[in-house]
Amino acid sequence: MKPESSSPAELVRLLESDATPELKARSCQQLAITGDATAVPALARLLEDARLGDYARTALENIPAPAAGAALLAALPRLKDLLLAGAVDSLGVRRETAAVPALIALSKDPARGPASGALAALGKIASPPATEAILAALTGPDRSAAGHACLHAARILGGTAAIKLLQAVIDAKPEPIQLDAAHSLLWKLESRPLYNGSSLDGWEGDAAWFRVYDRSIVAGSLARSIPQNEFLVSNDSFSDFELRLQVRLAKGLGNGGIQFRSQRVPGSREMAGYQADLAKDYWGGLYDESRRKTFLGTRCDPAALAAVLRPDGWNDYRILCEGTHIRLWVNGLLTTDFTETDASIPKTGHIGLQIHSGAPSEAWYRAIVVKPLPATR
Repeated sequence: MKPESSSPAELVRLLESDATPELKARSCQQLAITGDATAVPALARLLEDARLGDYARTALENIPAPAAGAALLAALPRLKDLLLAGAVDSLGVRRETAAVPALIALSKDPARGPASGALAALGKIASPPATEAILAALTGPDRSAAGHACLHAARILGGTAAIKLLQAVIDAKPEPIQLDAAHSLLWKLESRPLYNGSSLDGWEGDAAWFRVYDRSIVAGSLARSIPQNEFLVSNDSFSDFELRLQVRLAKGLGNGGIQFRSQRVPGSREMAGYQADLAKDYWGGLYDESRRKTFLGTRCDPAALAAVLRPDGWNDYRILCEGTHIRLWVNGLLTTDFTETDASIPKTGHIGLQIHSGAPSEAWYRAIVVKPLPATR
């Protein structure tokens, strides 16, 4: 008999026969593809077999029938070592909510079995009791495994449940890789695109100087001079926020900028407010456009900026406004740190994309994402 071309019923009969372990292993592999509830009893009897247990467990993991999950759960008290670890993982992959109490017990009993694996399985199940268990484990002896479980559950759940898990991971001060992952996931959950990648909906400006190409907003022109500063302005205004986007200057030339907490100047095409600059010798600078007309804050070492800057390529720009505290980053480097001391300066306004007047040039902007923050006094 060739297992790969046999029916599930024939495969079950082969498992119950005196066939060689190799044929039974191949039968389990085929049942992982074609098996149904009728194969569960025969597979369950093999879970404790030193040579075939892992094959049988994998088949049960992939059979969609509820009986397969019940068989794995029932086998837990009889399994040991790697066979127990495999069954625990399969229960997590199947997201068997009935297994949560048993997995919680295993997570608290390292002498019995795979405590870390049990936490990982709870993270995959991500039911309310499972998430409460992994949250509690963040303060226990297996904090690293609990952190990974929380991250996995957050990816599954999304929404406010995920935010709760991620904030708990951050508060637990985990290893750097988990902290980075938690902040990254939290950013994705709490931020929103400010540009849809295909049109200028949500923005206002002169279409003669702003267009969409290759999912980017292209400001300016390489074919004609730019007689005056031009701005594309967001309809929405923001107070405290984190803004991330990617920017580039075509051929490394020209001058652009990102306005924020800014307003249109009445009777003019200008904007007044803070500008995160992008231009040769000014990358990462904070300029007060059409207001104090000067650069603000403490600037980074020019050599450090040159080491990370891609003059004619895409660069990551990050702007963080928290009350009077404003910081700018280019490609992960803090380039400007500024605290506003003038109480008359507005703490709210629009975001704008600039192309500076002058010779033909283009500033490109894409992946514009904003995360509003609670107001800071």
